[in-house]
Amino acid sequence: MASGADDVRGRAAPGRLAVLYDGTCEMCVASIAAIARFDNSGAIDSLDLFDSKAYEQFPDLKREDLVLELHAVDDQGHVFRGARAINEILRHQRGLKRWLAYAWYVPGFAWLADRQYKEIAATRHDRDTHGRLRSEERSWDALLGSRAGAAKLEKSPWESVKKSQKQ
Repeated sequence: MASGADDVRGRAAPGRLAVLYDGTCEMCVASIAAIARFDNSGAIDSLDLFDSKAYEQFPDLKREDLVLELHAVDDQGHVFRGARAINEILRHQRGLKRWLAYAWYVPGFAWLADRQYKEIAATRHDRDTHGRLRSEERSWDALLGSRAGAAKLEKSPWESVKKSQKQ
C-alpha cells in the first residue's frame, strides 16, 4: 500500500518515529534538515536509507521501495510512505503544529498531497535543495543571460520611469 501503513519487523524506539530518507538526494537531505528544525517533539529519528544501521533496524524494508519515497516507521512497526509519512511526522508534533496533520481529513487533501508528493519524488534527483527543477534554473539563467543582464533586472523598473519623468 503506497500511501497507507504496513507492519514490519523493525520498529522505532518507544515513543519515537524513524524517518528513512535518500541521503544521495540534495532535496531529501535539505528536507530532513527542515523537518529537524520544524520538529518540536524531539521524537523524530532520521536515517539515511543507504546507512547500514537502517537495514539492521528495519530488515523487512526493501531498498528498492525505500528509494522511491520517504518512509516513516513508528514504535509499533507501522510503515508510512510518501505524503502519508509527512502526515505522520506532523502527527508526532506538539501543540499547534500537530493540528496541521488534520488537513489529511479534509476531503480530497490526502489524494492531492499523495499525487503532488509522487510527482516531486519522481524528479527529486533533478531538483535543488529548494525543490526547484534544475532544468528550470538553467532556463532562468539562459533567460537572464549574463550577470550584467541579471543586475539590470535587480534594479527597480520604476527607476527608468523616474528618470524619464525628470527629463
